[in-house]
Amino acid sequence: MNNVYIYEHTLTASRYQKTLARLETRLTDLGLGGKIYRLAPMTRVDDIVKDELRKAAKTIVVVGGDGLITRVAGLMAESTVPLAIIPVTDNVVSASALGINSENACRTLAARRIVRIDLGRVSGAPVFISEATITVVDPVIKIDDGIVARASGITEIQVVNVLPDDYGYRGPVATPEDGRLNTYILKTESGFLKKDISQSSIICKRVEFMSGPYKAVLDGGLEVEGVHEITVLPQSLSVIVGKERKF
Repeated sequence: MNNVYIYEHTLTASRYQKTLARLETRLTDLGLGGKIYRLAPMTRVDDIVKDELRKAAKTIVVVGGDGLITRVAGLMAESTVPLAIIPVTDNVVSASALGINSENACRTLAARRIVRIDLGRVSGAPVFISEATITVVDPVIKIDDGIVARASGITEIQVVNVLPDDYGYRGPVATPEDGRLNTYILKTESGFLKKDISQSSIICKRVEFMSGPYKAVLDGGLEVEGVHEITVLPQSLSVIVGKERKF
């Protein structure tokens, strides 16, 4: 069994070549060689991932950013093959949530700390590792087929599986190991000489947007249209994490 590396298509640009050369030298020094797929804009990553899962790859490693990571995570849901992440920059939301950055990614892969985590799922198809963000006007949402919550005006709803950093939210910290999601309803309250953020938070397994559907941004990078519900997939992804993970 081999490690399989999937490179985001944007990494073919000349400005990334020195970074990738250093990365590949580091991987070779650590004995972490394997098969490399360098994606082109029209390459079907679905076929690559499904074929390598069928062949029982040792690890599937995404080299790139949030959009590709989120896509591959969805294809690997329910598999026992672990996902690893090598972000080329340090502003990759899902990598940060798992304690991985561009400096420690190779060491993290070598250490091979594997945990099984929950995923969020949007309207029965796309998944997210960290969070889904929806900005709406006058939302009406139903929580776990019970509580109905309403807000007036422009409202941001963040459905969180694991936070990438300290957002300063009140209440329990989201963890991807409890089979639940944390839903934060955030509103900007304007007044005389002040502008504050009010927050409501709910821990749940399902969020239904009764006033939707809406557009969501998954893990800070992947946009999805037609979102009418978000649910949790408990313990559905094996992933390699860093020591500084947020759970």
